[in-house]
Amino acid sequence: MSQQSRNKGASAPSLHTSAILDQAVAAHRSGNLSDAERTYAAILRGSRTHPIALHMLGLLHAQRGNFADAEPLLKKAARVDPGNPDVLFNYANVLRALNKPDDALAWLAKTIALSPDFADAYVNRGAILMARQELRGAIAEFDRAIAIAPSSAAFANQGSAFQQLGQLDQAHDSYQRAVELVPSNPHNHFVLSEVLAQMGRHDEAIAALEKTVALNKAFPFALSKLVAARRKRGDWRSFEREQAALDEAIESGVAVDPFTFFHTSSSPAHQLTCAKTYVAEVAPDRGAARPRTPSPVSRLRVAYMSADFCNHAVAYLAAGLFEAHDRERFDISAISYGPDDRGKMRDRLKAAFERFEDVSHVPDEDVVKLIRQLDVEVLVDLGGFTAGARPKILARRAAPIQVNYLGFPGTMGASYMDYIMADRIVIPEAEQKYYAEKVIYLPHTYQATDAKRPILPKLPARSEVGLADDAFVYCAFNRTSKITPVLFDVWMRLLGKTAGSVLWLLDADPIARENLRREAVARGIAAERIVFAPFAAADEHLARHQLADLYLDTLPYNAHTAASDALWAGLPVLTCLGTAFAGRVAASLLNAVGLPELVTRSLDEYETLALRIAHDSELRTALKSKLAAHRSTWPLFDTVGMTRHIENAFNEIWRRHRAGEAPASFAV
Repeated sequence: MSQQSRNKGASAPSLHTSAILDQAVAAHRSGNLSDAERTYAAILRGSRTHPIALHMLGLLHAQRGNFADAEPLLKKAARVDPGNPDVLFNYANVLRALNKPDDALAWLAKTIALSPDFADAYVNRGAILMARQELRGAIAEFDRAIAIAPSSAAFANQGSAFQQLGQLDQAHDSYQRAVELVPSNPHNHFVLSEVLAQMGRHDEAIAALEKTVALNKAFPFALSKLVAARRKRGDWRSFEREQAALDEAIESGVAVDPFTFFHTSSSPAHQLTCAKTYVAEVAPDRGAARPRTPSPVSRLRVAYMSADFCNHAVAYLAAGLFEAHDRERFDISAISYGPDDRGKMRDRLKAAFERFEDVSHVPDEDVVKLIRQLDVEVLVDLGGFTAGARPKILARRAAPIQVNYLGFPGTMGASYMDYIMADRIVIPEAEQKYYAEKVIYLPHTYQATDAKRPILPKLPARSEVGLADDAFVYCAFNRTSKITPVLFDVWMRLLGKTAGSVLWLLDADPIARENLRREAVARGIAAERIVFAPFAAADEHLARHQLADLYLDTLPYNAHTAASDALWAGLPVLTCLGTAFAGRVAASLLNAVGLPELVTRSLDEYETLALRIAHDSELRTALKSKLAAHRSTWPLFDTVGMTRHIENAFNEIWRRHRAGEAPASFAV
């Protein structure tokens, strides 16, 4: 908003009124808004068409966020003083805030016609076009603004448009110019960090995040992204300080990325606070009405929404579920807003649904319209707040019933999410108060699994994957970000007490590899006893689990799909029961496959049992034999049975909705 008042074309006020107005404007600019408002109102009582008072009072309301009150005042000011580009500019901005982009563009055009060198008008036109995904048009507007008066805002917006187009070099250059113009603005360093991360320039991205946090430790998401970047690399130099800072941020109402925080937190209460703060910042409840209840049909219309309908963990878990749905009772659609990797899993998923809607390049509001046009009755969100998620679709109430399931292990903290599907291990009944959603309790485990997943019949030799034939292999095929120093201490003590043993980890990042080996040496373990497994195709990855002796789970965020992979491949998983959803998943899976004896209640018990298994070959054989027998007879890998339970849940939540009942927790 512009606080200038050029007063072009308006009649001159009296000297007395001018003096009063000058006082009001001075109070306004000094932040004394109440005094300014009273004075503007008094002037307008004497002259209802006083152009400057109309303009300044409208601007005051806009600065308070009262755009509906500002609009008629600025509209009248623009009519009374049509030759003042500042008035027209501010009126356009209020129209934009009221979600009237066409009108805003028209008034910005009038502003530019009056004042062709009004750089901010071009910037705001570009911002409107960018919101419409008219990115090249937006860039042209920013170029015009920069040619008149290079500004940090113009370069930052231009960088965002380039970034959305995938033109990362141009985005980087624009963001860098924004930083150079206003190095004290944390936002400029933050957006620069994001494009640097996309370019694979992770050291520079971390440095930009450090600068952001140094300028403003409460800058939304900067701290959590910094923590995530460091933990992805196994960089624990500031681990305890960062953990304390995250907890403090949550308690202070700072916006933190929930997916990162859930990896670090053991408190379901803090997780709920985190999710609510995030929702308020990113996808607040706009009070959208539930869509009309569609006319009854013979089949319940269900849509699954995800960014992960591709070669992704969620797809590997749920593909069998989608295929097993009873098509005589359920109409099943996919709403895919993620990338098409053109892989085998993508083809399988396309065949699994009756309709597969690729909305990856469709604006949120149009996705909502599509879901409503399909008369979807139950919308199942598989992403939550994971990478690529689009919670604004849910915030607009795309479907009468909206369910949080599978991809995000915890509450979304949003009033527009009606249910979360869980089980009594991951969400004990006493902890329902930490979930904004009502809980659907599935009978055995919440996690869908796919009993069709192939495992290569021919195993590689241990020597082919860097393992000694006589080594005892502790395996932990999990993301580096899930490994904590306290847990790593336990693992290194296990290696120290198990002669000839190695720890087999996933090789995701060369810096993480070096950091973890350095941490091992610092704990008295030779670096070569940490062995890294490179990326492999899904069937090869499953098969190589059989070369290991025991899978070691992580805490406070368990292995989820990774634990399911290990159990499907026949490798026993040892877990420690956590205190939040993400830390209780492996316990849920082990109970559902009949191996509750592998669920420990403390890290001391976890370490003791791991050593016992490592030193007792008969116990290891018995565990593997039991798992092999249970794999085909216990509920964990009963894909069809799981599908029937989920269908029963869908029927019940729809029955309640049709009966006019509010969502409520229940067990299937």
